Amino acid sequence: MAAFDDIIGHEAIKSRLITAFNKNRIPSAYLFIGYSGIGKSSLARLYAQYINCETKDFCGHCSNCRLFENGSHPDFISIKPDGQFIKISQIQSLISQLGITPAYASKRVALVKEAHRLNQESANSFLKILEEPPLDTLIILTSSDENLLLETILSRCQKISFTPLSRENLNEILDINSLTPENKEFVLNYSGGAIRKDLVEKVDVLLPMRERVFALLNNLQDESMVSHFNQLDNWIQKDLHPYFFEFAVHLFRDLIFINAGQEELITNKDRLEAIKNQPWPYSEEQLQWAVNLILETETAVKLYAGKVLALESLLIQIKQVFSGRLVI
Repeated sequence: MAAFDDIIGHEAIKSRLITAFNKNRIPSAYLFIGYSGIGKSSLARLYAQYINCETKDFCGHCSNCRLFENGSHPDFISIKPDGQFIKISQIQSLISQLGITPAYASKRVALVKEAHRLNQESANSFLKILEEPPLDTLIILTSSDENLLLETILSRCQKISFTPLSRENLNEILDINSLTPENKEFVLNYSGGAIRKDLVEKVDVLLPMRERVFALLNNLQDESMVSHFNQLDNWIQKDLHPYFFEFAVHLFRDLIFINAGQEELITNKDRLEAIKNQPWPYSEEQLQWAVNLILETETAVKLYAGKVLALESLLIQIKQVFSGRLVI
């Protein structure tokens, strides 16, 4: 399985794909389902190279392999959402490209990333490709949520489900990034079984931010709310507010797990003792209510609610919950 050494984990999926090629049983379309950052698109690209290698051995030297490795193979077509959706114009362009005979590949590959973000118009147009797949073409769709795809699309694809990467796999991948032990532990704890490039790239900012979020939520009763609002505004200006939601939710959930004697379930494993040593005089009901408030506010902000007012209101409500002034 040397062809896929660059992809860590997913051994059963690699074997399945190689077997399909060796037995000449590649379908017209695959649907790769799994978390974002889990390796779906990377495996799709390598598979496209593998099935088109002129030596059938993933040589890295033939003309097809060189084109793939340079990212310039004309018979590997990749599209992703343009803004919020994959647009009809993108699908129309794809249809046009698939109508042309492959230039070099024996099997052209079209990769449609985040296929659940096809809108109604583009999904209906794309369905025509699946109903009458072009010759010598493999279509690979990736998605993190198959429930958002049309049933007619699902029924025309062979589904392959990607399970979360193990902590050992993630650790191996993160070793490549030369992170410090502290930074790597933080990224591992928040990875959720997938490689989150945002955490790796911003770890030097996010690690101290997490500490400030924890301190802020632990001092709602003591510090001035104006000081807290200023801190929130600073994070909003830097587009870091999504991490405020994430850190706050995981902190309160961790407290629920700790109070229940389920420390093995917490996210902030690297901060377990620090969290336990802080006074958190809140009931499970209060903590769960705070979690729900955070998740509701996060959804509202994603739906274009005013960020500043939404987050300030959230802090006020959490403070009221923890002080017992908000009936829950």
